[in-house]
Amino acid sequence: MKKLIMLITNKGLDPCIVFSFSKRECEQYSMSLKTCDFNSEDEKAQIDQVYSNAISTLSTDDQNIPMITMLPNLLRKGIGIHHGGLIPIVKEVIELLF
Repeated sequence: MKKLIMLITNKGLDPCIVFSFSKRECEQYSMSLKTCDFNSEDEKAQIDQVYSNAISTLSTDDQNIPMITMLPNLLRKGIGIHHGGLIPIVKEVIELLF
């Protein structure tokens, strides 16, 4: 998967969406790309702002859900995930950032 994504970005054909039938595979694919970085520093700052604004609307308990705390690191690198197991506000942020 990583080779395919790197080929797409190297040829300037990004952004792209990778589809999986499984929530688990979706998360595994995203984690396999965690060493990649597809965003500039300006884009990272914008992502931080959008994500923190959205997540601040959640309860403290919800803000500490592992997926919520892990996701900003991926998003800052230009990697998003979207599946039925995510809470609606997170899905909306992912859609907005894409």
